[in-house]
Amino acid sequence: MKFLIANRPDFPMAAVEELAQGEFGLTGKLTELYSERDLNFRVSGGDQGDFVLKISNTLEESALIEAQVQALQFLARTAPDLPLPRVLLGRAGQPVVTLRGKDGASHTCFALSWLPGSVVSDAGLQPTDFRDIGRMIARVEQGMRGFFHPALGGRGLLWDVRELPKLAGKTHYLGAHQDWADQFIARFASNILPRLEKLQAQVIHGDIHGHNLVLGPDRAISGVIDFGDMVHGPRILNLTNALADFLHDGPDTLAIWSALVEGYAGQRRIEPEEVELLVDLTLARLLVTLLITMTRAEEAGDQADYIRDAGFGSTEGLAAVLALDAGKVTARLAGAAGLSAPVSGQSVAEMMARRGKVMGGRPYVFYDPPLHLVRGEGVWLIDVDGRRYMDLYNNVPIVGHCNPRVADAIAAQTRILNTNTRYLGEHLLDYAERLGALTGGALTACAFVNSGSEANDIAWRMARAWTGNRGAITQEFAYHGITEAIDALSPSALRAAKTPDHVRTVLGPDGYRGPFKHGTPDLGRRYAMDADRAIRSLAEAGMKPAAVITDSAFLTNGVLEPMPGYVAELFARIRAAGGLCIADEVQSGFGRMGDHFWGYQHHGVTPDFVTIGKPAGNGHPIGVVLTRPEILDHFLEQTAFFSTFGGNNVSCAAGLAVLDEIRDRGLVDSARDVGGRFKAGLLRLRDRFPIIGDVRGMGLVFGMELVSDRQTLAPAQGQTDRLLGLMRDEGILAGSEGVLGNIVKMRPPLVFTAADADFALAALERALAQL
Repeated sequence: MKFLIANRPDFPMAAVEELAQGEFGLTGKLTELYSERDLNFRVSGGDQGDFVLKISNTLEESALIEAQVQALQFLARTAPDLPLPRVLLGRAGQPVVTLRGKDGASHTCFALSWLPGSVVSDAGLQPTDFRDIGRMIARVEQGMRGFFHPALGGRGLLWDVRELPKLAGKTHYLGAHQDWADQFIARFASNILPRLEKLQAQVIHGDIHGHNLVLGPDRAISGVIDFGDMVHGPRILNLTNALADFLHDGPDTLAIWSALVEGYAGQRRIEPEEVELLVDLTLARLLVTLLITMTRAEEAGDQADYIRDAGFGSTEGLAAVLALDAGKVTARLAGAAGLSAPVSGQSVAEMMARRGKVMGGRPYVFYDPPLHLVRGEGVWLIDVDGRRYMDLYNNVPIVGHCNPRVADAIAAQTRILNTNTRYLGEHLLDYAERLGALTGGALTACAFVNSGSEANDIAWRMARAWTGNRGAITQEFAYHGITEAIDALSPSALRAAKTPDHVRTVLGPDGYRGPFKHGTPDLGRRYAMDADRAIRSLAEAGMKPAAVITDSAFLTNGVLEPMPGYVAELFARIRAAGGLCIADEVQSGFGRMGDHFWGYQHHGVTPDFVTIGKPAGNGHPIGVVLTRPEILDHFLEQTAFFSTFGGNNVSCAAGLAVLDEIRDRGLVDSARDVGGRFKAGLLRLRDRFPIIGDVRGMGLVFGMELVSDRQTLAPAQGQTDRLLGLMRDEGILAGSEGVLGNIVKMRPPLVFTAADADFALAALERALAQL
């Protein structure tokens, strides 16, 4: 904050003339130029040509001047075609000299070649000019790749938007905009700064605007000047600073911004995570500018302020930007960057009509009207208008939508090789060995398929082959997949059909709504005893159980927390009757429940099969059955088994990347910690809102059961549907679950952070207040 009050140097013209001639051999007419915190002079008409003489502020570190000079020298070597000033060496061969002020303070001085032309902001710019400017910003950025100077790392530049929180004490100068500014700065610190740290970074110019660009007579950019605000920081700040600084250089803000983005993106791809921040970073630059200029106006007395006088920063400009729909602006800029998904412009009704013709007359979509989503990022989904929704529903992208590590692994392997398992490949072996190790070495044989449904199907076939039995036992409202065999084990999917003759269902271990309530002694055993009824029923029909299949989080049964002893007792009874045990870990595995990698580990059991699907590849099609080697060998002795795409190179590369992300980012422990924070918040909401009858779950899987009467437990089904709509309106997506449809189900990606949890809880509280 040392330049918040600029305190520009003050030297008599005679001293400047002596410096120019004595140190740099420059003669000619001296004309002072605009500058914020330094002194700049044009030296014209001399024998050597025209130059700019720069005298730095006494507070400017000499190392930063050295960095400027070295950057320009670097660019002269790496990008000689760029229209940049060249450093003039002094009489003694040095690029930088020191000038003593009348108070004895040191001022670092250097000279640069003059670039002819007119200041861009005085030229009456057109959209094509802004595209050229965007290209030039990216070209300078590209030219600076590889340059670094230690003075630029962590510089703490006043104008660096990352310093915005330090200006929080000045928001009272904003009048009617103070409340907005306070809220924005708080959000900037908690949400935007952490995201900035993940973006591509390098040394950037960071200050290319209409007063630092020179336009030639052919309207081509003939000069980029003033490298005094260089920092090491996110590359995208080069662009967003320009978006803010060019706000007043034309009547159509969106046209200016779109052209700048289009030109910049034509030289350097803008990443999706950068596009998402364009509006917020532009607002941050506008706010920084306003706070600096207003502080100087109030606290700097009669000192001149070049920034304000040059037209930068106004409350009117800020108000105009705030009046824009940020989501739609982001969508438009994404399009200018070439990143928006193809959008036909059709209405939702038109798209639903087309969908009905090609996908059947019974639409299976969320919400009315349904959302038209075009992109995803981490915990966020973005619709066609650019609105962001926090995804608390979709368990498939376990390490976040469009996870860069997984996407890069898929793309890289696609470019190398993708074939089937009849050829040898290390990806499959590495992946299988790592999966087996995660079971503690209990289940090390793998059968590779393409989905959780297929994995459950093959596990069921293996169980039948091993036991010789054909009976199946499943939870009363379970879901395990879409194949014919597994649909039979998925009662929650049945609409009109009855449970097949070889299938028996058992009670879900629901201590809130089931026949045995929490607090009942030996609760787990009481629920497990229902397996005896199912086994007897099979026996009466001349069958024995081949297998029982369980979801360790019992999601479709209402997101039921592990009940001590239940699964262990259930498995023991099935095994005693001659069956095997399948743990469907599609939803509960990969650390979702916190503490343990597999959901079944929360129950203290070891199954005979573990099946995985959806999240294993973060959405890339992959499914695996893990079992004991003797079970797999017995199966292969009885039948041929091969899946063309199962275990292919690309799928295994995706699976390995998911495992790496979970391990390297500590996501299992994070699921426990962040999940505990979120659940505590849900319990506080239960205390406030009587409609919440029960909150349950662990890690990052939650069920919130809604009731109209806590005594009778009457389900609040209609209110559940309405709440989901209100949550959507507040920017969070969730689903409903349970046989009565009155349970709000939430399963955010494992990259869900404490800040995300707080955002979701605040949005949920607002939605509940409207119910």
